[in-house]
Amino acid sequence: MINRTLLLVTFSVVIVSAVAWLAVDAVDARASETITQSVPSARCFHDTELSESIATLKQQGGADVAKVSESLLTQARTANGCRIQVVQALISSMAQATNPTANQYENFFLWLHGASLLADLKATEALDLLIANIDLTDGWSASISESHFPALIAILRIGHPAIPKLQTVLSNDSESNRRKFAAFCIAYIGGGQAKMALKSALPRETDPCVKGFLQVSLKAFNNMTKPNHVSSALNGKWLASFYCRS
Repeated sequence: MINRTLLLVTFSVVIVSAVAWLAVDAVDARASETITQSVPSARCFHDTELSESIATLKQQGGADVAKVSESLLTQARTANGCRIQVVQALISSMAQATNPTANQYENFFLWLHGASLLADLKATEALDLLIANIDLTDGWSASISESHFPALIAILRIGHPAIPKLQTVLSNDSESNRRKFAAFCIAYIGGGQAKMALKSALPRETDPCVKGFLQVSLKAFNNMTKPNHVSSALNGKWLASFYCRS
């Protein structure tokens, strides 16, 4: 009887000890998590390092630009703190590169390489800057491509998160050309939200060219293969309408 009682007491002590150990371990884990969350993300770059990298992006191209672009992209993907540094540095530098008194060639090349990096990083926090410069171009060609319209192409690559901000431009911007570029992006991205944005803008649009483009875009959305996306069969007509050609 005594042995049985002793066994039960010993077993109880073991159970209580185990529960206490688990409770302490859980508290330690929560404390560790809290400390981790409260510690700010480590900085990955010195300011001079980022400044030198961005200065390289002002070059037209070549091995140095490719190397720096790849390095920034790789490091930005290693940790959120690194990504924040790269994105903020690009946004700040590109915003300054819209100054008309600065070197226009360097400005455009920075936008060309910087916008591509922002798109690679899906930097939705850069959408305000990109959309504000949606029609930024080198002026050499009206062809819609990254080499001529870097901000626009970056917006297209970021995709659906851009639609609400693009809809604001389409509805409220006083410049018809910017409204047309916003409509182009919305239609190119496609989807149900895009269709609603285009339909909502159509009755209010006053510019004949933009209005015609909205109408053609909505017609091109009648796509049995991929609903609410521009039909490949009407792609030529859609592009001609963008350039205001019948």
